[in-house]
Amino acid sequence: MSKDKTAITIALFLMATIAVTLVTLPAANAHDPPINVPTWVYAGVTPRITGVNQEALIVFWANWIPPTAGADSRFGDRWIFFVDITAPDGSQETLGGTNGFESDPVGGTYTLFTPTQTGTYKIVVRMPEYTITGLPSETGVPIVSDSVNDTYGPAASEPIYLTVQEEPIPLWKEAPLPTDYWTRPINTASREWYVLGSNWLSGAAQSIAPGYSAYALATFFGDPIEPYSHGPGPESAHILWTKPYYAGGIMDEMFGNTGYETAHYQGINLGNPIIIQGKMIVDYRSTAHRTNGWMVIDLYTGETLSFDNDTTKPAFGQIYNYESPNQHGGFPYVWRTSGVSLPEGDITERGMQTWEMIDGYTLQSVTKIANVSSSGTSVYGKDGSILRYSLATTNGVQFLRIWNSSAIPSLLGGTTGTNFWQWRPEGGAFGFGALPLGYYVHDGNHAWSLNVSISPQVQGSILTVREGEYLIGGVNGKNDDTGVVQGNLWCLSLAHGEQGKLLWNRTFTPPESIPSAAAGSGLTSYGVTMGSVDPEDGVFLFEERMTLERWGYSLDTMQPLWGPSIPEEPFNFYGLGDTIYEGKLLTYGYGGQMRAYNITTGDILWAYNATSVGDESAYGGNYPIGIACIAEDKIYTVSSEHSPTQPLYRGPNLRCINATDGSEVWSILFWGARMSPTESDVYIADGIVVGLNYFDMEIYAFGKGPSATTVTASPEVSTFGSSVLIKGTVTDQSPAGRRNTNDIFDFTLKGTPAISDEDQAAWMEYMFMQQGKPENAKGVEVKLTTIDPNGNFYEIGNTTSDITGAYGCAFTPDVPGLYTIMATFEGSNSYYGSNAITYINVDEAPQATPTPTPPPPGMTDTYVLGIGAGAIIAIVVVGLIIILMLRKR
Repeated sequence: MSKDKTAITIALFLMATIAVTLVTLPAANAHDPPINVPTWVYAGVTPRITGVNQEALIVFWANWIPPTAGADSRFGDRWIFFVDITAPDGSQETLGGTNGFESDPVGGTYTLFTPTQTGTYKIVVRMPEYTITGLPSETGVPIVSDSVNDTYGPAASEPIYLTVQEEPIPLWKEAPLPTDYWTRPINTASREWYVLGSNWLSGAAQSIAPGYSAYALATFFGDPIEPYSHGPGPESAHILWTKPYYAGGIMDEMFGNTGYETAHYQGINLGNPIIIQGKMIVDYRSTAHRTNGWMVIDLYTGETLSFDNDTTKPAFGQIYNYESPNQHGGFPYVWRTSGVSLPEGDITERGMQTWEMIDGYTLQSVTKIANVSSSGTSVYGKDGSILRYSLATTNGVQFLRIWNSSAIPSLLGGTTGTNFWQWRPEGGAFGFGALPLGYYVHDGNHAWSLNVSISPQVQGSILTVREGEYLIGGVNGKNDDTGVVQGNLWCLSLAHGEQGKLLWNRTFTPPESIPSAAAGSGLTSYGVTMGSVDPEDGVFLFEERMTLERWGYSLDTMQPLWGPSIPEEPFNFYGLGDTIYEGKLLTYGYGGQMRAYNITTGDILWAYNATSVGDESAYGGNYPIGIACIAEDKIYTVSSEHSPTQPLYRGPNLRCINATDGSEVWSILFWGARMSPTESDVYIADGIVVGLNYFDMEIYAFGKGPSATTVTASPEVSTFGSSVLIKGTVTDQSPAGRRNTNDIFDFTLKGTPAISDEDQAAWMEYMFMQQGKPENAKGVEVKLTTIDPNGNFYEIGNTTSDITGAYGCAFTPDVPGLYTIMATFEGSNSYYGSNAITYINVDEAPQATPTPTPPPPGMTDTYVLGIGAGAIIAIVVVGLIIILMLRKR
């Protein structure tokens, strides 16, 4: 089922249950003995008339809210329903399978049904007798209620009827995806446009999917990188805008070709920016040695919208999708995790943090949370919650715990009735908070959404998480000349009602390692180490930095699947980088080669070499390479080295690589990483790649721009038989360009020539990076078509614009009359398409005066005239027939 259909069904169901949310819970009385509560079931179907094989929505609910429904919609008792359907031919079926449909916290739910016959379907929804048990709450402890052991039902709805006709009923006509330049907001009515929007929230939010812990990508310093974007990516080197970030480029003639400082231990960088709703939040440079505050930049134009030089930049962003029976939809936030002061009465405990929630649109403080857990495996929840998974042992008992930024009771409107279905982080008050903005402090000690004991206990650390499903952890083990120590992996359930249950516990023998005496340079640990755990492909990985080899093991059998691999490039000694994407293990590093292994077989699917231009790179003929981000099967890579030396080596080192076959999509002159090729300073959101270029210390934004096409014809009025010159231009209409230190444009791209994708990088280097002009650069293809005077549509031909943006084409009309001339640029990877129209009129050619034929000697003029007139008439008739035939073309 498509996302838009899902949204429709949920919206309709929640409309149907809105009245139910207002029902008051039963009064708390002692039910001894337990009682049987009279129950009614209701149902509705949408639409009431539909077509064969068109989905219909069946909504059903009970008159009672389950009295022990948990505050969290995942926990507590739920009603069970079955849907009995009688088809027009009298056949019957029951939807819901063996276990039936489980209600939501307010006692209702829905299902989809696809009719296959014409006629009238009869639908009855029934609820079997249900005894309240007080099922486990969020903490695993049963919910206490006076209704425990009371029974509800059985009950059945009145029949409802669905009429099915042969013809399908018309549905909402979806807005097509844009073929022109767009910016936010994306109108909610344009539901299919959801594929276009993406943010860069930083932290665990950039994991491969919500609810996953990020794959840790090995770097020289062991820092993890989360490179995934949930949206499109640019397929061209077209630049939208640039702006200065700090003093950059070459300094002074007296220092030769040495440039300003770039990316050292206290170097210049954007400071892990946040891009949310088209706004980019970056560190504000106070000096070359430190940042002080932060600024907000428009992602689409590069304009500085605001800056704050008094507080610390937020560390990461969040879009929290709050869903309850009383409230639906998301909230954009950014979080400051350091430099947060409490308004009064510091309640922060030793070793804990205080966070500040800031509105992601207005950037106003919302609230603060003290006593935030600073340990654990970070996960960006499926609803956008900030989660920390951890193992803890207290009094000899081991616990699995989840710290949840959204689980503190005081973040809601209340803890009883329907108040706990209202998101009120400002302080729990309805509407405006009782305290000033940012003043209320929530206690993070109450943010534990799970705290269950584990038996038997497990060893090691959490390696990967799948929210609501399971987590996997364990220890590496050892296999070298000092002996063998078995490694261990285990899996704990996170499923509802089974949290902390041990699903499996397995041991393995790791690959044989180098001798313990061969400790190497000491820059990193030696020996075989465990890499990523990939449950989707059933694989976990090992690597050896000294031998530059890798292995893949089966999660099911704990036996080797493949390895050791062919050793990777020698310079990868300084850092084995890897990530997993779509069944591929992507590896990279200082050696400058990216390999794509089939993660289950170890076969090398493709290898891409970032080959050095001339002698620019000293790293074995390649530039170091690391992943900056991945979007829609496109891998964006950068290059750097530890404490980059001056002058910086040059190369087209911002690259877009096809993840399917390893081919290069585009590359451009760019230095976009800090102290290693895996410490990227390049990010992506809304299909725009943005990053800091250390060659000139300017921020660059790459993306698809708008275009404009013009067309004229000369002469506008011509004579039949003459040719007409069609000419025009195709230009870049991007609204921004190169900004200077005053945030004013040195130039804009609006009106500059549109250039071909293959020449785009060289053209952008000329426009923005002071490189030579590509004299042979081509423009873009223009299609010329016409509608002739008889209404016939046909192609005139295709032509290509030149380096100035101009194009021209000669056209000889076939018949006299008014022509519509259309010029169409269908778009490219660099620009959205555009078109233009003009008109020409073709007049009849003037008739030539015939020359009389002299009579033969001895003939009279009368005879000559008679014969001559007949011949002339015949010629004219034949001419008219030919003209009419031509006009019919």
